[in-house]
Amino acid sequence: MTLTPVVAMAQGAPTGAAPQQPPVLPMPAVPEFKPLPPGTRPAAPVIGVFNTQMIMSQSVAVQKVEKELGTRREALVSDVRAEETQLQGIRQTILKSGKAPTPAQQQDLQKRVMADRTKFGNRSRILEEDAQVGLNQVQREIQQIVSAIARARGMTMVLQAGTAALHDNTLDISSEVITHLNSTLPSVYIPGPNEDPEEIAKTGKYPVAPFQMNDQGGDQ
Repeated sequence: MTLTPVVAMAQGAPTGAAPQQPPVLPMPAVPEFKPLPPGTRPAAPVIGVFNTQMIMSQSVAVQKVEKELGTRREALVSDVRAEETQLQGIRQTILKSGKAPTPAQQQDLQKRVMADRTKFGNRSRILEEDAQVGLNQVQREIQQIVSAIARARGMTMVLQAGTAALHDNTLDISSEVITHLNSTLPSVYIPGPNEDPEEIAKTGKYPVAPFQMNDQGGDQ
């Protein structure tokens, strides 16, 4: 095991020394494990496969979330650009005066820039969390639908398509999942434009879960 500098110092090893070769250690014999008698063979697996990415891309609910949050992102970008234009105008006015900015002017600009970072950073965070609130609902519904299809078909194993190097298309239940998903969950709840998901979580109105970006499925 290579020693860290702190451990090396504590144990008296020179911190600048070149790494040493691993020591050769004795290897005492262990008991021989003999073959086991024949046991009960497991039943042949009945396998299903589903493609989460395909399902999410064809989810009507996801498409609605993307459309709404796309509009909100455009509004955020527009507000950021408008603020940058105003700040640039203030700087140009100071420069045109032919005088160096006063400490008070510099302080005011700095305060405004810092406030903008907080305000727009917070809005960006809320957009990400809004998306996760919506997507989590879809992912949880997908898991329920996949489980129901598996039970109905007697499947004993269901895999994500990405984990299977090769599979027969007859095993793929993605299209069936999409059909049920769009029928059962055509839309999802997302917080309003002026709502903070973290504040909503504090009200106890809904069950809560840790914030996880890019979650690809699973119960929360």
